[in-house]
Amino acid sequence: MNNKKFEMMTYECQIGMYFSDIEKLENGFVVYSTIVEDEHWNFFAGFNAKTIDEFEKAYAEAKKFLNSINRKPCFVVSPNAEISAVVAEYIASKYTKFSIDSTMLTSNFASKKIPDDYTFKMIDNNAEKEMFINTFKTSKSQTCAGDTYAALPEYYFSALEKSFESEKDWKYMHFLSLYKGEPVGMVSVVAKGEHAGLYGGGTYLAHRGKGVFSGLLSFVENELKKTGVKYFFGITEKDSYNERLYNSLGWETKFVKEYYK
Repeated sequence: MNNKKFEMMTYECQIGMYFSDIEKLENGFVVYSTIVEDEHWNFFAGFNAKTIDEFEKAYAEAKKFLNSINRKPCFVVSPNAEISAVVAEYIASKYTKFSIDSTMLTSNFASKKIPDDYTFKMIDNNAEKEMFINTFKTSKSQTCAGDTYAALPEYYFSALEKSFESEKDWKYMHFLSLYKGEPVGMVSVVAKGEHAGLYGGGTYLAHRGKGVFSGLLSFVENELKKTGVKYFFGITEKDSYNERLYNSLGWETKFVKEYYK
């Protein structure tokens, strides 16, 4: 699978969790959410432009759609966008770059050592939904100085709850880290065929730095392998602690996306 198809797949597989749908345009497409307001989940991408006029015409159509759903217009440039040097220079001079993400991939499903007193499990989506969501909220709301975990707005949790009701082809799988039987961390995964995406992971503050997250990730990878998954991908902030962590666990940075507004 080439990077262009791989990038589109990373968008499609999030429909039903954070993204609501993809709106195809004459040149490119808009990925959007009716729940999550964050610009990372509402943007124009996949466009081609050899001239400035071509770019502005395409972006005008995207802005019209984003404005119609009350979202702030922004766009993404990845190596898969076919733009000329003139357009790239124009974008850099006129628009503000506000974020850079790395899309990462692993096929290295090697087992990691599990810390003592910790166990991992995939939850029953119906019986254990509330426990998982509470664990997600707690792990994502505990922050400290220099912490890579960030407190999330309430609408992220609403989006997570909606994922349990999704009827899309992608299968949503949710996992817990347990310390002496009590939940202390979690990971959410979306899977289809040979591919799966990591969408949300965290550990309670008191249990960080002990290898719990990498142990859970190893457990998840091996569970995915049993279902026929060969490639596991995730998206994280470029040059962040998380990117370095994933690299150390055998994940490869496949391409970088730049967000502009």
